[in-house]
Amino acid sequence: MKNYDKNYLISKSREFGESELITRLLLNRDINTKEEVEKFLNSDENDLLNPFLFEQMDKVTDRIIRARKNKEKIVIYGDYDVDGISAAAYLVIVFRKLGMNVDYYIPNRAHEGVGINRNLIKYMTKRNTGLFISVDTSIASVEEIMMLKKNNIDIIITDHHREAKEIKDFNLLTINPKISKNYPNKNLSGSGVAFKLAEAVYEKAGANKKILYDYLDIVMIGTVADVVPMTDENRFIIKKGLYNLRKTKIKGLKYILNYLRINPENITTSDIGFYLAPMFNALGRVDNSKMVVEFFIQEDDFKIFAIIEEMKKANKIRRYLEMEIYNEIEEKIQRLNNPKYIFMKSRKWHSGVIGVVCSRISIKYNIPVILVSIKNGYGKASCRSIEGLNIFDMLKETSDKFERFGGHDLAAGFLVSEKYLNQIEVYLKKRLLTANKSNVEKVLHIDSELSIEQINKNRVLNINRLSPFGLDNQEPNFVDREIKFVSFSKFGINNRHFKGFIKKNERMISVIGYNLGHKLKLKNINKRYEIVYTPAFKSVRTDLFIELKIKDFKEKIGG
Repeated sequence: MKNYDKNYLISKSREFGESELITRLLLNRDINTKEEVEKFLNSDENDLLNPFLFEQMDKVTDRIIRARKNKEKIVIYGDYDVDGISAAAYLVIVFRKLGMNVDYYIPNRAHEGVGINRNLIKYMTKRNTGLFISVDTSIASVEEIMMLKKNNIDIIITDHHREAKEIKDFNLLTINPKISKNYPNKNLSGSGVAFKLAEAVYEKAGANKKILYDYLDIVMIGTVADVVPMTDENRFIIKKGLYNLRKTKIKGLKYILNYLRINPENITTSDIGFYLAPMFNALGRVDNSKMVVEFFIQEDDFKIFAIIEEMKKANKIRRYLEMEIYNEIEEKIQRLNNPKYIFMKSRKWHSGVIGVVCSRISIKYNIPVILVSIKNGYGKASCRSIEGLNIFDMLKETSDKFERFGGHDLAAGFLVSEKYLNQIEVYLKKRLLTANKSNVEKVLHIDSELSIEQINKNRVLNINRLSPFGLDNQEPNFVDREIKFVSFSKFGINNRHFKGFIKKNERMISVIGYNLGHKLKLKNINKRYEIVYTPAFKSVRTDLFIELKIKDFKEKIGG
């Protein structure tokens, strides 16, 4: 926990016009001036950057406006994760509102994998496509470009990943904050980049931008699911998107929030990340993401309900597959002595779910994890790393062996021919061992001491002014002592989580602890603890109550 000089805190509190608690939270987030406080707490569309700061945005919008004028067929090609699906759905909706002739294509993860293939070319030539726009994905090979060029299809690439390799022979029109020299915000999601493209197109067409903001709940879902920093333009996108869910224009979202029993008046980024995004992801992981784009643009009630049923089925299958792989890996880890990393492969694993398992194992043990699913002569890998250890750069060093690879510093993936897999395995194991000599200790940053006796609705509302929470703007963590667990029950796969009640003096309050089920035993009841927690609103139908998310706890010695 950072400590501040009492007088400094009082003077900053006066300067900010905020309580000492809120001032401390702001200072902890490196917000040090009144101007920064204003911008952070009251982000609006004035904080959005000019989309024409992207070097090629002028040419890109000219080409799209030409396609609109000539009634050319435009095909939006999206990646099959939630971010790619959201980006594709958003552009289809807002471009159609401008009278454009737009279709979309999402590859099937299991049968097509990533990249331009014959199915896609067939789909586009059949529709006499003139313009191809990628969202949340780039083109990785000259062959793919040639396939499109041969069919007289113009190409626009929009992406936000670090480029695995640049194809210099073709002057491709590209919008990507990671490679832009002029665009200051490097942390847009794929759907965030799609929003900037739409903004520029509407500006050039002289159209009313209100419609772009009306559908920001779709962009928000992709942004939250892709775990990008909750700073800069992303704050406006997420705040506005969450607000839109109260009266969403997307029929399917009304129905799915109802099914998940989430009150849209009180929805948070956690609800999106834990409940909504996995439902969308499940279809792409074990079935067909194309259906999720349909879910966003569909107006027919019967068809929407049919898609939700498919999502529910796919989600059950995903959970089952995940649990099987997770248990198998856990069993193997128990036989290892404090591993510095995990590299495992199997012919039995479903490639669509190893990413989730990868994340869970990496978070639990705080080590880099690489899992490879082998099928049809290829190894498909998901990689997750830890702070200070850049997995993307490691892969880049040996990228000549990959069919394709991509991702971010802490989360990446690759596709490799089986004949090179052993070579890659030896190389990565060696790199991970030498790079991870010292054990990186997991640290919980605490914002302030705050007794649970002082928690009330007004205080939680005040704290929530700093939301949306996520990467680079973590949920505030508070510490309190002399706490007793009075009752609890465990839930989730392998009883991973717990919920129940804690007590301090006369104050009793509801709690939930994710991934902490293993730490809480019946013998813990009535002992005294120090806890780290985040207060949050929980709504059941129309009732609103406060629940504390327990981040960690330790027994008071002699308590």
